[in-house]
Formats: sequence, C-alpha cells, structure tokens
Amino acid sequence: MNSDIIVGRWKQLKGQLWQVWAEFSGNDYAWLSGSNGFLSGVLQEDYGKEQEALSSEKRSH
Repeated sequence: MNSDIIVGRWKQLKGQLWQVWAEFSGNDYAWLSGSNGFLSGVLQEDYGKEQEALSSEKRSH
C-alpha cells in the first residue's frame, strides 16, 4: 500500500470529523475546512492508487 493512499484516507477521516464538529457547533469555517480536507484526501488517495497501478504495470512488462 502506497503512503499516499494512507495519508489520503487519514485526510478523509479528519475531514469527516471536522464536518461532524461543524454540524455540532454550527461553525461554517469548520465545515469548509472539513470539506476541503476530505476532498484533498480523496484526490491524494486516487493519486496513490494511480501510482501503484503504474508501478505494477511497469513491473509486469
């Protein structure tokens, strides 16, 4: 498993926690921060998956 995938999943979890906190506290900044963190995590995880696919494809050739 690529480190980008792990970090991406961690960012997604942190983003979700920020969003839960925002719902509880009514803080728009926390909600926006959580949404951005979650999106950043999704993108980083996808990047890591693409890197793994490319490296495994390179090894098989």
